[in-house]
Amino acid sequence: MEIEKTLAEFDRLDKKKFDEHDVGSQLRSLQPEGSDDLSFELLSEAMAFGFADDYPNKNSGWGLYFGPMAVWNNNDGTVTESPSIKQVTPEMIQYWEKRGRESVNPILKSRYLGLVWEFQSKISASKPSHEICKSYIKALLDRVNEEYCKHEVYGFRRLKRALVLSLELNDDDLVNKCKEAILIAENKYSQDNKPGLWGYSFDLLIGNRKVKLSPDEEVSIINELESKLVRLTSDEGNQKIDPWGAEAAGARLATYYRRLKKEDDVKRVILKIGDAFQKIENEGSAMQRSGWLEHLHRLYSKFNLKNEADDVLLRLREIGPKVAAELKPISHSFSLPKEDTEKYLKEIVSGTIEEVLTRVSVIYIPNKEKAKEQIFDLSKKAPLMYLMSHQLQDEKGRLIATIGSLEEDLEGHIVRHISQNLSFASIFLRLIFQEAKNKLGLCKKEIIGFMKQSAIIQPDRIPIIETGLDAYFNDNYLVSIHLIIPQIEEAIRNLVEFSGGNVLKPSRRGGYQLRTFDDILRDKLVVNILGEDFANYFRILFTDQRGWNMRNNVCHGIAAPGSFTSETADRLIHALLCLGLVKDNESKQ
Repeated sequence: MEIEKTLAEFDRLDKKKFDEHDVGSQLRSLQPEGSDDLSFELLSEAMAFGFADDYPNKNSGWGLYFGPMAVWNNNDGTVTESPSIKQVTPEMIQYWEKRGRESVNPILKSRYLGLVWEFQSKISASKPSHEICKSYIKALLDRVNEEYCKHEVYGFRRLKRALVLSLELNDDDLVNKCKEAILIAENKYSQDNKPGLWGYSFDLLIGNRKVKLSPDEEVSIINELESKLVRLTSDEGNQKIDPWGAEAAGARLATYYRRLKKEDDVKRVILKIGDAFQKIENEGSAMQRSGWLEHLHRLYSKFNLKNEADDVLLRLREIGPKVAAELKPISHSFSLPKEDTEKYLKEIVSGTIEEVLTRVSVIYIPNKEKAKEQIFDLSKKAPLMYLMSHQLQDEKGRLIATIGSLEEDLEGHIVRHISQNLSFASIFLRLIFQEAKNKLGLCKKEIIGFMKQSAIIQPDRIPIIETGLDAYFNDNYLVSIHLIIPQIEEAIRNLVEFSGGNVLKPSRRGGYQLRTFDDILRDKLVVNILGEDFANYFRILFTDQRGWNMRNNVCHGIAAPGSFTSETADRLIHALLCLGLVKDNESKQ
């Protein structure tokens, strides 16, 4: 049969430099075109070589070393995996065990036995024997020791897996064999300019109390990292300075020396990394140099080099204007259909002034779940944008926040997406307020009347808000914004206190001081009363550096003069109106 012939081509001791994907590709080619009806044997083999090992996504729900090669969301909210654990049966596991015992090539043998070891206790009522695991470990070691690995970097992944399992079995002989294989492999494949091919001896063996590492072996590992640090920070001869490679060596050394309380050595190796970055600083653009300095600041801070970290902050401030000069504006124009716009405005601005203000308040509070759905839809259309991290900078080119990939920082992407939506929605908010002025006579008096119903705005604050509204209706947004923001913050503090919460925290100088606005907005009491969407909206608007951050930017003098616009002022008016929705229980009856 074709299946046996295909597998026989791979299952030879002289067949090397291939991997599971190569086997899986050959097996998939045997599938009848246009048919999903596979024989048990072909399905078992195709699945065996279709799983991804060392699965990175721990949220898959399997809780296993292996995971699906591909996962995609369906339109009905469900998820499809390929291959899926739901297709694995006890009969399939028995088949894999038989193939694992029969196979001679360590690549095939390790895959079959690895699947049995992982899946049997999940799928069947029984647990696999330890002999299965030992055979699996030996096959993994053979893959590396006998040079079966198609790519050397994946060989170290196999060795790590073998060591972890050997430690779980508490098998000293296997642990020692893993140790020897790791030391030999790193010595064989290590290349200074390829950090992915070294450092494993340190990561897996140094400090691992379960591994018996001799003093000479430990010294040898440390000395090799020290030698790499010297070579990677030197530009003598044809050697090129590589600060990233230097960091791969130096950060490991610093961790080692810190554990031994050798602070002078910690400082020495970290400063050597810093020197390497400084030597290449002029090779990059201002934006690149800013990124390098930010990275260096985190490194210095991590290893408690406070003075050096402070010096980096000064350099970041100096380079900020150059970064800002390199930023290029991106614009996009669009047109709003007149008929649709007029219809929308008619629907919103209808009824009494109180009905309109209530309607606008509720509609323009962004929905977090809806934003999440939009993000997932966009990630399908432009996946690359959501695989990378993004740095946010202010007008002076200073880094203010970082948003990671979608997988690691969903919350950050939600904040940024809602922030962008707020900017877009400001067009309609302006049109609505203008229409309400023209049609219903929207003015200071109407807004104050709406807000006086609020349970959290005290009467003595109304005159300040009135002055802010006077400035708003006279297009003096600079004054309006400065006056209104603190009153919104005060109202939220009132909400906490009136509900029995606490707005104070101990001061370092004795006594007490007010909790930050951001801290209060994250208080469970506030979230429970206002709702998640309301609280999240105010955080994005006022205190989140990834969002508009209006309170901090304005009150700390960070906001640029050009940011005091009608767009910003309109949002503050909307925030005021939202406070008007907060009423006590008696006023609701």
